[in-house]
Amino acid sequence: MLKNIFNLKLYATKIIHSKFIAGFKYKYPRLFRFIIERFTLKKFKGLPLTFFSLAVFFNLFLLFDFTEDVINSKEFIVVDSFITELLFSIRYEPLSKIFYLFSKVCDVNIVVVVGSLTCIYALLNKKNYLLIGVLVSILGSVLTIYLGKYVFKISRPTEFSYYLENYFSFPSGHATIAVSFYGLLFYLFIRNSSSLKKKAQFTLSAFIFIFLIGLSRLYLGVHYFSDVIAGYILGFLWLLVSIGTIEWMKYK
Repeated sequence: MLKNIFNLKLYATKIIHSKFIAGFKYKYPRLFRFIIERFTLKKFKGLPLTFFSLAVFFNLFLLFDFTEDVINSKEFIVVDSFITELLFSIRYEPLSKIFYLFSKVCDVNIVVVVGSLTCIYALLNKKNYLLIGVLVSILGSVLTIYLGKYVFKISRPTEFSYYLENYFSFPSGHATIAVSFYGLLFYLFIRNSSSLKKKAQFTLSAFIFIFLIGLSRLYLGVHYFSDVIAGYILGFLWLLVSIGTIEWMKYK
């Protein structure tokens, strides 16, 4: 493997020093320097920022494409109805109560409390990057959640709901917050863990937590399947933005 890495570096060096590249570098020095800096690992604005930018762009494309499919595709209506009716048919009261209580961790009141405590911790420990990252995650998510609900105005499956929600359905706010805010907290635990075992445990816990939040919204009949998937995608967008913000501030 080391031999392959060495050969790859050698090949990259030959490309950089080729006549075409040399001519391009001579004619457009600023543009050449800008491109090269996008792939350096020494600075956050290099390859890390390039990766985050591409990931955000892909996520935005996926979100818009998925939303268009949900609005215009009859197949999604069929899938949403099938999953909602199936979960309603197997609903079990004790499990419904558990899911109801579990999903409360993504309610606005709880998120405000947890977010405020995190911000207080960041202020006391002079970790401004954490404060800004949390605010970006929460405020960005809340703004786009309500914007999406206001624009698309998709009704909830009220005839199958375990309890009544007063606002529109798409996208799922709980699914969005589970990924954007709690996903950010899990990321910080993973990043600051000292051992690979702990990193793996936090990563697995994050996936299980996010999956169960989405499942709870479907099981309780307060969201369609498409609402939850859209919430996951939107939440991942703000997770990327908040992580990028934190890493950029830490680099500075």
